[in-house]
Amino acid sequence: MPSQTASFSPRPADIYELLSRANPDVLTIAHRGLWTAAPENSLAAIRAAAELGVEFVEIDTQATADGTLVVIHDKTLDRTTSGKGVVGATAFATVRDARLREGAGGETAPLTDERMPTLEEALEEARGRVFVNIDTKFPRELPLVIATVRRLGAEGHVIIKSDVEPESGNFPVLDADWFGSVPYMPMFRARPGKFAEDLRLIEPLRAPMVEVKFTDIADLAAGREELERQNIRMWVNTLDVAHNLDFNDSRAVKDPQSVWGALVEAGVGAIQTDTNVEFKQWLAGRRAR
Repeated sequence: MPSQTASFSPRPADIYELLSRANPDVLTIAHRGLWTAAPENSLAAIRAAAELGVEFVEIDTQATADGTLVVIHDKTLDRTTSGKGVVGATAFATVRDARLREGAGGETAPLTDERMPTLEEALEEARGRVFVNIDTKFPRELPLVIATVRRLGAEGHVIIKSDVEPESGNFPVLDADWFGSVPYMPMFRARPGKFAEDLRLIEPLRAPMVEVKFTDIADLAAGREELERQNIRMWVNTLDVAHNLDFNDSRAVKDPQSVWGALVEAGVGAIQTDTNVEFKQWLAGRRAR
């Protein structure tokens, strides 16, 4: 794995210090781990991402029929494993027997010897090497996720996220018994011309970072002062499936400045990408200039 892409200064060990706007680095989030080097959402993909020097891996979790949290994106086993069927209707032992397919999977992707990890195994693999953003596929299973995080003492190594509607003023997460003890990131679409207002509305959430979708990049830049006031880092996805206009990985690898550069200039401080090697190379070149 090309960990020699560049030399990087040691990253903060504290997640809040890492996310603070006082940290000038633009953070890299490896979507489902470094799946270009290993099966997505696998322990090998987490290791590869850590070796590359990314700050976060994003992983997906859901429960099997017998209540074991495993790391997989799809509702079914079909795309990424040798197995078939709905994850939530399948016993863990059967899920564990399935072999993971290379990369992003698909029926023609070769099988590997990797097996689907449990959430606990994934968090232990990442501990001390890379921070973890946990995407809980079914909100009803969030208490199981939090219980796992707490049992492992991993509160300082993860960030939990969920969708919010800033203008609603209704944030049920404030009443959760874990709120305030586990870092939390709200996700929402910036309303045209009202991003700064949206940020003011979510202030009760005390978010160290927000994941934002947008329809006009100028809206992001207009929120800079409010982001500074609340010390919020802004995360944007450049995944091709994210549909943030044409700010996507396919265009970025051809013209990184027009995508990643424009986002950073607009105040984005964390980017989730499927092209992590190219993004890290671009960041290294940007620092060298």
